Amino acid sequence: MRKSFTLTVLFASAACLTALAGKNASSPAHQTASGYWVEEAGMKKFKVGRHPAMSAAEAEAAYKRPASGKVWNVARAMSLDEVNTLEVMPGDKVLFECGGVWRGQLLPRSGKPGHPVVYGAFGEGAKPVIEASWDKSGVGDWREADGLWVAEAGASADIGNIIFDHGANGCAFKKCFLKDVKDDLDFWCDPKTFAVHVKSDANPATRFKSIELCEKKHCIDESKMHDVVYDGLHLRYTAAHGIGGGSVKRITVRNCDISWIGGGYLYYDKKGNGVRYGNGIEFWANCEDVVVESNRVWECWDAGLTNQSNKDGAVQRNIVWRGNEVWNCEYSYEYWQQGEAARTENVLVENNIFRDAGKGWGHRQRWNPNAAHLMFYDTTAQTAGFVIRGNLFSRSANTLFRLFNDWRKSMTVADNRWVAGSESICRFHGRPTEGLVYKYPDRLDQMHDDNLAEIESQTFSQPRVFKADELEPFLRFIGSRGGESAAARAAEPLPAASY
Repeated sequence: MRKSFTLTVLFASAACLTALAGKNASSPAHQTASGYWVEEAGMKKFKVGRHPAMSAAEAEAAYKRPASGKVWNVARAMSLDEVNTLEVMPGDKVLFECGGVWRGQLLPRSGKPGHPVVYGAFGEGAKPVIEASWDKSGVGDWREADGLWVAEAGASADIGNIIFDHGANGCAFKKCFLKDVKDDLDFWCDPKTFAVHVKSDANPATRFKSIELCEKKHCIDESKMHDVVYDGLHLRYTAAHGIGGGSVKRITVRNCDISWIGGGYLYYDKKGNGVRYGNGIEFWANCEDVVVESNRVWECWDAGLTNQSNKDGAVQRNIVWRGNEVWNCEYSYEYWQQGEAARTENVLVENNIFRDAGKGWGHRQRWNPNAAHLMFYDTTAQTAGFVIRGNLFSRSANTLFRLFNDWRKSMTVADNRWVAGSESICRFHGRPTEGLVYKYPDRLDQMHDDNLAEIESQTFSQPRVFKADELEPFLRFIGSRGGESAAARAAEPLPAASY
């Protein structure tokens, strides 16, 4: 049971906090430099100025900023809306309490070169969770109407997925039109009210202990941010991206867990079909000096990791994807750039473990299942210094590597391990880098079809599929070097999974 009052953020002086709690126990509050939050009639309100329980001397002591930056320890009772109002400055650390869960969206603040803002964790226990979902686990959250069960989430955007028992019992199957909701656990989200309509023989809350409705908003929206570090967080249950945004610089993501991502409608094509999306970590359009390392990413609708763009003049440079473990995503890593005069320079995909592409929740719901560990859609941007080395690519529902057009001269591939079963190692489509009739994925605006005949209708060389037993021809084709031969790898055990 929640206590009648809590200190929702811990910072600076313990003496100041003790005084604040003692003087205002009936009205819990926390102070920022410009004002304070107070609870009145069960509602949190922001008021400008110094809280009356805090003296001027106490306020000055509490907000004297150390040279190394302020540490904001965020306790579990504090909301993300409150976190987003903190007056965070370069060099500060915003640390969430381990074991806590925060609902909504984190809007980070920028640091400056050499003095990033760090969003991380403190204490012991599970990584702090940020989830963009609505808990509808109560029997009273659902009502029966026209043979379906309906829940109003209070959302302001599309509900792209419904997750049962934190994924232990899977998820619902999203339908674009209400008339198609026919089978058990099919659902439709009303595009006007964002209420969900679920097919179920009984109230869903009697079948599952936990029901999470995933809203289409990033767990972290870092658009136009720079000099930020995310360390030791767990981002989950969004119908958009775990981390999303464009025009970023000097971003580090490390030691984070990102799971159950995507499924919302990005747009509707001319036939009225919703085109779904959602990546674990995405850098869109302009981005540079980015490091993503030692993260675990699973159950994403599209890619676990990606940098991509269709913006004219976009520049993506100095991007490192290193030491991550990705599984059960449609694509483990995805790259494409299609804007006019766009450039990509110095991308390193190194020492990652990519497993089971297309084995996650989204694959069977896609109209175009096309799983791959490396998904390189049509790329017309000038690309240089793209290195793929030391990775494990293990098993896929379709292929390990999908390459739409030929930019092999810009790509260095070395010392990777390719493990296929009955699926192919690589599907090369042989498309040109200029004069394309349809650019992928913009072509979905024109036609809701992903058949190979259309994709390969515009080629400059013969498309090629490298089967599981054609590793050596594939390595020659891709220009690979290093110890990747079938003989060298046959007896080597696969690294153990961390999950």
